[in-house]
Amino acid sequence: MYRRDLILQGLESFWPSLVIVVVAVALIALLMRYERQLVNRRVGYMLLGLRLGVLLVLFILLLQPVLGWTFNRNESGKIIVAIDLSESMATSDEHAHLAEKLRWARALGMIGNANIDDRLNRWTDQLDNGATIDDLEWVDPQRIRDPARRQQLAETRKENLRGVFDELDRLSRKEMALRLLTATANPLLEDLNDVSNVDIQVFAGKVSSSDATQLPLAVEQPPNSLLIGTSDLGQGLLRTGSDSRSQRVLGIVMLTDGRDNAGADVLDISTQLGNSQVPVFPVILGSEFKPTDLAIARLDFPQTVFQDDKPLVKAILNTAGFEGRQIEVLLESEDAESETRTVFVESDVTELEFDLDAEELGRKEYVLRVPVLEGETRDDNNEQQFAVTVVDDSVNVVYLEGEARWEFRFIDNALTRDERVDIQNVVFDQPYLGILPDTFFERRLEVPVDPTDVDASPLSDTDLLLLGDVDPATLPPGSEELIERFVSETGGTLVVIAGKNYMPLEYRSEVFDRLLPVTNLRPLNITGADGTVPPRERGFHLKLTPEATTETPFQFDPDAETNRRIWSGLPGHLWGVLGEAKPSATVWATASRADNVGDLDAERKSAVIVHQYFGFGQVLWIGIDSTWRWRYRAGDKYHHRFWAQLARWAAENRTMAGNKHVKFGTDRTDIEVGEDAVIRARWTRQVLERFPELSAKAEIFRDSDDGQTEGNEQPFQTLKLIPDEIQLLNHEARAVSLPAGKYRIRLAIDNAHIDGETLETFLYVSDRATLELSELSSNRKLLSQIATASRGQLFFPDQVGQIADQFRSPEFTAQDREETELWDHWLILLVFFGLLTSEWVVRKVNGLP
Repeated sequence: MYRRDLILQGLESFWPSLVIVVVAVALIALLMRYERQLVNRRVGYMLLGLRLGVLLVLFILLLQPVLGWTFNRNESGKIIVAIDLSESMATSDEHAHLAEKLRWARALGMIGNANIDDRLNRWTDQLDNGATIDDLEWVDPQRIRDPARRQQLAETRKENLRGVFDELDRLSRKEMALRLLTATANPLLEDLNDVSNVDIQVFAGKVSSSDATQLPLAVEQPPNSLLIGTSDLGQGLLRTGSDSRSQRVLGIVMLTDGRDNAGADVLDISTQLGNSQVPVFPVILGSEFKPTDLAIARLDFPQTVFQDDKPLVKAILNTAGFEGRQIEVLLESEDAESETRTVFVESDVTELEFDLDAEELGRKEYVLRVPVLEGETRDDNNEQQFAVTVVDDSVNVVYLEGEARWEFRFIDNALTRDERVDIQNVVFDQPYLGILPDTFFERRLEVPVDPTDVDASPLSDTDLLLLGDVDPATLPPGSEELIERFVSETGGTLVVIAGKNYMPLEYRSEVFDRLLPVTNLRPLNITGADGTVPPRERGFHLKLTPEATTETPFQFDPDAETNRRIWSGLPGHLWGVLGEAKPSATVWATASRADNVGDLDAERKSAVIVHQYFGFGQVLWIGIDSTWRWRYRAGDKYHHRFWAQLARWAAENRTMAGNKHVKFGTDRTDIEVGEDAVIRARWTRQVLERFPELSAKAEIFRDSDDGQTEGNEQPFQTLKLIPDEIQLLNHEARAVSLPAGKYRIRLAIDNAHIDGETLETFLYVSDRATLELSELSSNRKLLSQIATASRGQLFFPDQVGQIADQFRSPEFTAQDREETELWDHWLILLVFFGLLTSEWVVRKVNGLP
């Protein structure tokens, strides 16, 4: 479509311009009466025409006319087809409703043609209304009146349909997806390729690019890099592709069962895609009906407990199809006797609890098992491993604060009331009336003569150091170096809490520049009406990232959706300090406001809670001073739980092998399959100066179940430790793709003779804790929400022929517009000055002034 129009941008000044022109015309008329006495009529009318022409051009210039052309063109870009290859997509839906199966069979071309479509539609309606195969009207009695022939034909058709259903029962969901894309009468990939370029990607816990030739192999044997034990629909919504920078994404077609257990907020991602005009068209695969299956849906247990605590593991079982039966649940541990519980199944979800042993220090591994019973859809989701670490009986906390502000009071109250936390407070600025021998809190941090000697300081046995709104001028000399050594060399945890007076905007220190995981710091202060609405609506709220939802401090509920709902319902904050996360840091929470959607890059630049590893320790930045607001109508429930869990989380990081020359260990002792293990050696400056050619390796040995090293002391993997470009005393390596198991990591040193025993540390790699096979029904509700949020549409397998038409609709027709500003066009200026020049020449030729 082509359209041309004229726009007057200066219409708001139309009346003043018109008044000016009218006054000018009046003056020209008076001038003409005077000039008629000096020149003849012809010259007078010529001058009048030229002068009116100048006024007309001037009036047009004041209206600022713009000539525009609007025309439509087909949008160029690409369509992304994302195929879910997680473990749940390997499920065969034998339990599906017969009407579902018939629709799938027709979609796959296993049955049906133009001659029998009416009959198949009739069968589908009958099955939807509860009919069985035997109840179907196989033959129209009006068409075939012979009973014997009618009976024979009915048996033949019944047998054919049973055969189709039997073949369909052997197809997994991912095989159905492959057939829909490539092997039907009208393959979806061909239809989409007729519309635009198509990029194919496969996903599970991660995402990877593919193409039509590689797709069958990927479906049959998904790459290990996909982490098929996890379903992360957010990965399927990632806009990957070799030319993603140059081609606009027209939309995403996602073939999936809708199961999502990664904890990411896929609806938020979908909303961002919708705002970017990238609709999502999910194709739902799998039955919506729950299969007969016994599975461990979720385990709720503390990852770290204190010695002699009474920890529990709460198991939630999916028991659909086994109502009214008794099942035995077994808890096994290598260090204790097995325990069996018998439960009576009353519904499709059953809960039970087991006591855990916390008498001995160390890591304890458990396996929870339920039996494989006859009739189950899958037998590979009946057990789940987990581990609990028993630590010393207290967490040692030191809290440095400038003055006893509200945030300090509530944090101190929360940790003081925790029997497992020993907290020592230092408040530098506090009133002292002289009635008591000294102030209520300590007023000074005792720094040793040698600030690098952490063992001689109050931080020697500290697990967690809280640093609040302290005036940098009140910190004793050497404090910053002591804090840096506490983190980097002893494996301590530093939590920096922002304050309105000093922290961090008044700090001008290279040490804190290194320690803080954020840069480009800027305050955010909410004032006016936004600060007077109810607490849950005012200010900005914390929005957890997917990385934070798996971390101990942020787990207010074991269910990911419930936990996200709790966090989104906490009161907002009126003040904070936002920052941009450093490349090596991990954002755990961002500032979110109802009027600011933002994209993923903007969220990283508005980080509020950020974590980074620093040497052997870690630093957590908290850019608010009002976690006490979380007590609104909840009491201590969330505020105390957050700080108690944070203290216990900090204590986990303190176990590190070492001697007077080097500290050696991993950033985390427990990781899951697919995660990288960062191995660090932290040398003293004296050692590196004495041995400048020193090099080191990390030798990784895989231990067997009985604690013996597999392979007769041959390393499973050897990694060279590389000096860090910034922290020169750190030598690091990264172990990737380690299979599940227990590993012993030994430090091997070359080109240096260093006294002391060989240093070793342990690493535990467990199978990914996932709910992938705990729920096998397809999730129509979530896929509908994704489609709505992204402005797309949900499709069923028998509707895939309609998807390509979505990209032919007017919504995918781009409208281009070109404009030319006439009021400053050279031709208009040429006419204007041409008229003025002509008027001047006529006047001069005829002797006028």
